[in-house]
Amino acid sequence: MIQKNSIIKPVDNCGVLKANVFHLYKGSNGRLAFVGDFLKISCREVVPENPIKKKSKHRSILIRTKFNIIKKDGSFVRFSKNSLILLKKRLTPRGANIRGPISRKINRKKFISSFSRSI
Repeated sequence: MIQKNSIIKPVDNCGVLKANVFHLYKGSNGRLAFVGDFLKISCREVVPENPIKKKSKHRSILIRTKFNIIKKDGSFVRFSKNSLILLKKRLTPRGANIRGPISRKINRKKFISSFSRSI
């Protein structure tokens, strides 16, 4: 579960080290984001000489949370850290590589075919 003003690390190789969540795309009453939700973030810490600048705003998708993801058979998946991926305009990932597994919960999103490893 992610809320506004959460600090999250992106797991792609776009050069951003820390990001601050300042908007959730869930309507006026959406206060918590789960796996597969879109977020608006601002970059708080970046690698030097990176094309993405500090304080720039980007759209992203949440791919892992510490909160349990309950499956239909009653089992659940829990990750050790919260993590996200930065996106371009057409819902393609900004970085080329993604470190670690991705939940199958985001299979409903149309761009999941670009990711190979999913749990």
